[in-house]
Amino acid sequence: MTVQQLKKRPLSRFLKDFKHTQTHCAQCAKLLDRITLTRRGEIVSKTAIAQLDTLIDENGWQVERQSWAALCRFCGDLYCKEQQHYFDIIGFKEYLFDQTEMSHGTIREYVVRLRRLGNHLASQNIPAPSSAKGYFDDSLEPWLPTTSTNNYRIALRKYGQFQTLNQNTSAQYQENKSTSDIY
Repeated sequence: MTVQQLKKRPLSRFLKDFKHTQTHCAQCAKLLDRITLTRRGEIVSKTAIAQLDTLIDENGWQVERQSWAALCRFCGDLYCKEQQHYFDIIGFKEYLFDQTEMSHGTIREYVVRLRRLGNHLASQNIPAPSSAKGYFDDSLEPWLPTTSTNNYRIALRKYGQFQTLNQNTSAQYQENKSTSDIY
């Protein structure tokens, strides 16, 4: 009896097929229009993909496939590029998706505004407010960029709502944890 050899193809060919079968972002489940391919959390460029000429068979692809994900461009930027730590951008994005009825485009606008503002404030060495209330009041007003100030204020208020919810959730968790220790 002879064992049938599985046909080997370049990894780039498997990735091209994989890319065309992906219909939704692996992070936010948005219908994919344009795609960012990632391997183990790092973006892989089209050029790099084209150069992946290692020959693998179907079994090898099934193992390798676990390392790859298709993301929308927005999630690719958020999850795979370095972020400043002034704001919890990823938590904020997840809050907007889970707790609001905003469209993907609106969520993207809020997140982009907040990320730009965080980069600006971090470059100015402005400390983050110590409480969620600091995002609602005018304590950051003197350091806001001179352009699009209203847009930044709107994003800050929405971020303040996210921070308030986080603080309340943490307080409830701590409260529940302390009562469960009694039993």
